[in-house]
Amino acid sequence: MGSHYKIRTEKTGHYFMHGTVTSETKYVWICLHGYGELGKYFIRHFEFLDPSENLVIVPEGMNRYYTDEKHERVAAHWMTREDRLDEIADYVLFLEALRSKLTWDKNSNLKVIYFGFSQGVTTLIRWLTAIQPRADYILMWAGGIPDDIVFDHSRLYFEKINSHYFIGDKDRYLNNESMQVMKKLLAQTGMKTEIHSFAGDHRIDDDVLKNWVQKNINPPG
Repeated sequence: MGSHYKIRTEKTGHYFMHGTVTSETKYVWICLHGYGELGKYFIRHFEFLDPSENLVIVPEGMNRYYTDEKHERVAAHWMTREDRLDEIADYVLFLEALRSKLTWDKNSNLKVIYFGFSQGVTTLIRWLTAIQPRADYILMWAGGIPDDIVFDHSRLYFEKINSHYFIGDKDRYLNNESMQVMKKLLAQTGMKTEIHSFAGDHRIDDDVLKNWVQKNINPPG
């Protein structure tokens, strides 16, 4: 086997948006997709949000691949276990470049909502733990909490954030045993997390998401 070397290089990142920031904007959503998805399709889950009050930002994982033998379908992911530390550093660099460009957490009049689905949850928690940007809500949907992070220096940060975890009762990746492990990891982060269970599998249930929005950020007057 030959010798392995590495070199840092630039790479173009892609992101998608629904809405723009105006004087009427109240919420900014930063939403990270799961393994094997594309940002342009993932953002559809959030297009029910009123664009006059909500800005949705969907960064896309920087690794793309074909998902079928005919090379017709393309998907993206955030990382694999191969050279994982480099891939983590790369996506944190990308997400921070995006945050620096769009400055969504600099306007104190806006509530910041971070959303992750599946692999996007793990990606999100690694990023927030490392950087600790301003956040009002964290919505974690059917994804894992990294078990190799020591949260001692971020517990106070996470304790202040309104945190929610969503899981389908037929999720093929999370059974009762793994869910107990998940709850212990959530406790280690310092988050005071509300768990939401729904009837369904490993997916975003749009009705559940809409109901959460209605109850939490658009409550009846």
